[in-house]
Amino acid sequence: MPAKPGSAEGRWPSLALRLLFGALAVDAAQAAILALAALLFTCADSLADLRPSRPRGDPPMRIVRVMSSDPACQPNCAEWISAEGRIMPGTGAAFAKAIANLRGRRLPVLVSSGGGSLTDAAAMGQLIRQKRLAVAVARTLIERCPARAGACPDPKGQAITGGAKCASACPFILAGGVERFVGPAAMVGVHQITAVTKEPAGAAARTRVKKVYQPARADQAAENYLVAMGVGHPVMELMRKTPAARIRWLSLAEIRSSRLATLALDAPAPILTSGANGLNGHAFEGDSLRDAAITAHGDAPAASAGGGSGDLETTISYRRGGGAVDLALVERDAPEKPQRPAVGWTLAIGPDTLSVKTDDAGHATIPVARFCAQARDGKIVAKAVSEDSATGFGSAGVDVAAMNGANALIDEACP
Repeated sequence: MPAKPGSAEGRWPSLALRLLFGALAVDAAQAAILALAALLFTCADSLADLRPSRPRGDPPMRIVRVMSSDPACQPNCAEWISAEGRIMPGTGAAFAKAIANLRGRRLPVLVSSGGGSLTDAAAMGQLIRQKRLAVAVARTLIERCPARAGACPDPKGQAITGGAKCASACPFILAGGVERFVGPAAMVGVHQITAVTKEPAGAAARTRVKKVYQPARADQAAENYLVAMGVGHPVMELMRKTPAARIRWLSLAEIRSSRLATLALDAPAPILTSGANGLNGHAFEGDSLRDAAITAHGDAPAASAGGGSGDLETTISYRRGGGAVDLALVERDAPEKPQRPAVGWTLAIGPDTLSVKTDDAGHATIPVARFCAQARDGKIVAKAVSEDSATGFGSAGVDVAAMNGANALIDEACP
């Protein structure tokens, strides 16, 4: 229904505009988003509803911060944002509140929606890109919380790809991800934008509703938005050709070639439960093989309490959009000696000395915020739990900024 003048829905355009562009510098990508927003939010009363046709049957989008219910992940279980249901006027503001409540933490977004308000979808996509989050088309099964429940106390659940969809306005959310994931049987669909206007119709303050399909200005603004997000042919072409009452479901080849998705989501295990946590993806078949993680490597001299010396080799991994980095430590007595995992090392990070301990494989996980606080200007200092030179080294200093590949990793993890 068109928004009533002065209603909360009618006031949403100006709120969304502030949400989208509050204090941002307008670069080329943001200029395209601004153009779309300006068109969507102009003349809130007369151009009341500029969005793909609203799907029926889906409950309003529920945005929940979820922790994995897998008992094997305790006590450090993966978390993500679940966004499922119809995109309503005001959903963008609710999503912004959920992201603000993370207080700088970076969690992946799992979305499943048949569409709704294009205004709010664009606001969500822009905020996702600004915060450098990853997005996947996936559902979340939340324990003891039905899909139509308004809130979920202490939400724990599991992520699945089956039954997930992203249609109509939803691809504008997916496009915002710095990495965009779909499963092997992805349901991602598009159709024409519908502009709904109200016009005076005779006496007694009557109005007439007029619909315009794929209006030219909206068409160009939507194309600019998708291009700015890195999405190309054939998404816009198929959107233009598909009547608003229908959905054109994209093939996996079309999703891949348009870069509406950048990685294939692992259907059996969409969420990584350890290491550089985030979404579990890999290159599409036919794409150049690439690890979903960005890595940096470095060596540091290590000394034992008994006067011995050797090397500590460090590999840092970060998955785009993830909330943690993974450190893998390997120690070696001499270049010709075999390597062994650096088990039981305590890593002291930052001036307030956040301590994490390597596991039996020589790995440790560090929250992105804590990593970034030290990565550019300081050192991550690793100290051995045991100072017995017969079993290991005493200490080593790891200068992250000097590691091979560190600049690219830090730029991505710490924008």
